[in-house]
Amino acid sequence: MQDVLSIIILVLLAFYFFWYPQLKRGENLRKIAIDLNIPFYPKGDDSLYDHLEYFHLFSMNSKSRITNMLHQEDKETELAFFDFTFEIGGGISRISRDHGISYASRYQQSVVYFCSPKLDLPQFVLQPEKKFHQFGDLQDIDFSSHTKFSDDYLLQGNPEESVRNLFNDQLLDFFESKPGLCVEGGANQMLFYRLNERISPNELSQFLEEGMQVLDKFTK
Repeated sequence: MQDVLSIIILVLLAFYFFWYPQLKRGENLRKIAIDLNIPFYPKGDDSLYDHLEYFHLFSMNSKSRITNMLHQEDKETELAFFDFTFEIGGGISRISRDHGISYASRYQQSVVYFCSPKLDLPQFVLQPEKKFHQFGDLQDIDFSSHTKFSDDYLLQGNPEESVRNLFNDQLLDFFESKPGLCVEGGANQMLFYRLNERISPNELSQFLEEGMQVLDKFTK
């Protein structure tokens, strides 16, 4: 009887500390989506998945999940906001092998996706320096004219010359003033996020505005 009671208590605690906040977050984002008149997809919109697979963020993880997606399209811009959870690693150490314990780095973050005919981008990944996994075997693209940018950010892409031409002085100045951003692009698509940062629902408008500001810098 005592064992059954302990299991019930553990289940209730797990619900209170993990599942209830997740359900509350989803409900709050659903209400915001209704206010904004944007379709809401609790488990993501399947029609977008094929496009997301193009990006580096979605190619390097073993376990991933998309939830709480707001997704809309118009003639100018396709926009989506969603929560993305994934793990990197998961190997079992020698000490923990006997116990079957697997260690992995778990990331939870909010992501904004854009698709616009105004975008014409080479494939690139921009992320905080020494904070994330590199994009294949490509070298970090540095700029001697903007040492702060090169110190703050890891920029990789292909072809390198096209990426260098894209990141002009105006764009480099912008990112020097905005540390900690992650941006991926290619052709007419772009992602915007902050590594392992999931915003609260009441910050959604501000986060989308920041994403639109970044989009605007790449469409000028």
